[in-house]
Amino acid sequence: MESFAIHRLLDELLAAPPPLTVIAERGRVTLRSEFNPHIHAGWELKLLAAGELHLVVPGIPHETTGICPLSLEAGAGVLTVRSSGRYLLFNRVVDSRINILPELFALLARTPAEEERLRGQLLRTCFETIRSQIDQLEAAPSDSGDLYARSIDYLRRNYYRRELDVSEIAAFAGVTPQHLNRLFRRNGGLSIRRQLIAIRLEKARELLESGEYLVADAARLTGWSCPFYFCNSFKRRYGVPPVSVRG
Repeated sequence: MESFAIHRLLDELLAAPPPLTVIAERGRVTLRSEFNPHIHAGWELKLLAAGELHLVVPGIPHETTGICPLSLEAGAGVLTVRSSGRYLLFNRVVDSRINILPELFALLARTPAEEERLRGQLLRTCFETIRSQIDQLEAAPSDSGDLYARSIDYLRRNYYRRELDVSEIAAFAGVTPQHLNRLFRRNGGLSIRRQLIAIRLEKARELLESGEYLVADAARLTGWSCPFYFCNSFKRRYGVPPVSVRG
């Protein structure tokens, strides 16, 4: 049913591409947003509930925009597709021979907004490519991997969300929180919560070492609601305060 709905939505988008906004600049307002500002390593294309498309350039901070009819992340040889908050495809490996979405998105981002006809043609090509890749990946056997690895992937994809909790991760994995916590301790030596903190600290350190973000910004972009708690956790993990590793 979800696959059918996605295909129907893509047909509608092909028939009449909606207005497109390219998110390509860092802004202080976004960094201070209460709506889970975050960064992706790959491209993100999302259709907002209001009917507008956002194309987010890799590495650009942007807000969470609620549950979208369509949200897609492409890059590093993998594809993730969500529809109305549910995963249709999760970290599926894309054959390098057909993995052209990042190149299409880059071309689309460089196309001036006033070139409406060209933008429309490029968008249609993107939608056709998305539909083709979904069809191929759905027809191929799904190597879901082990439960622990998939749960870690889920943490790495959602670490920036301050409301992320153990029950949500367990629901994604299809087991009880108690069972998943035992699995985490057995495989990684940490509880789910401690593993999430470790990932957030790792991502925050990467941002600080880039030299592009203040300590408060790095904390907010990685899911910390309390800068003081972030600084204490960072120093316990790395032995130095976060300001000392800022490039």
